[in-house]
Amino acid sequence: MKILLIFFTLIFFSALGITQNNSPRVKAYFGLQYKPLLAGDFIGSSRLLIKNDTIQGDFTQQLGSSFGGVIRIHFKKNIALETGINRIERNYNIQFSQLDSAITTSKSLKITAFDIPVNILFFVKLTDKIYMNTSLGSSFVFNPSNVATTAIYNKYNLFRAEGRMRSVFAVEMNANLGFEYRTETNGFFYIGASGRVPIKPIFDVAVSNENTVNHQKMVIFGSMTGTYISFDFRYFFPYNNKASTKSGMPIEQ
Repeated sequence: MKILLIFFTLIFFSALGITQNNSPRVKAYFGLQYKPLLAGDFIGSSRLLIKNDTIQGDFTQQLGSSFGGVIRIHFKKNIALETGINRIERNYNIQFSQLDSAITTSKSLKITAFDIPVNILFFVKLTDKIYMNTSLGSSFVFNPSNVATTAIYNKYNLFRAEGRMRSVFAVEMNANLGFEYRTETNGFFYIGASGRVPIKPIFDVAVSNENTVNHQKMVIFGSMTGTYISFDFRYFFPYNNKASTKSGMPIEQ
């Protein structure tokens, strides 16, 4: 986590330095974004079902969220680079079932990660202040820890689900389409949609059922893909274009 904070701080102050540059070719903007992560089988399955003849674990994606800072650097009139850092929260509902009986219970599971996206954006001017853009790139994801949750049905039955990260760092592909309203004094207002597809499953998951009396335990395994789409809401602060005082000029008394 400290490494990510240091990285974001360096990017932020680098962008501030660029915004102080009077070069007409390179401008940098800092903004904030919020993304509700939608559940649904749009670009991948939002459900993971693992079972055998005795037990079953049904993972269903719920509404999640992503929040963070964005830095956009305009290199040309219609091309820009975006990066930043985000906190991603994926939420799942897990329904546990013992198939040879009427035992069913459920529990929620939250998976938190941090990502640094790097996207190339292409702009199309629709009106004087309205632009359409599309972007494509990848995200470098940091998974801080494994996750687990436990559901106690009764004093005889205990269900447990665990998610074990395949690696601390992972790569995911991004795609985006949206529209923004630009003003010189009030900044940019953006709304759009994104898709996220991990190159590999984000977690290996295990579901277990234990009889607490005789301590018999059964475990089944699966893999969670982690794909999602989201609505994107962003605000970019106005570009600072104040000219600095020229050196060498006399000071009037």
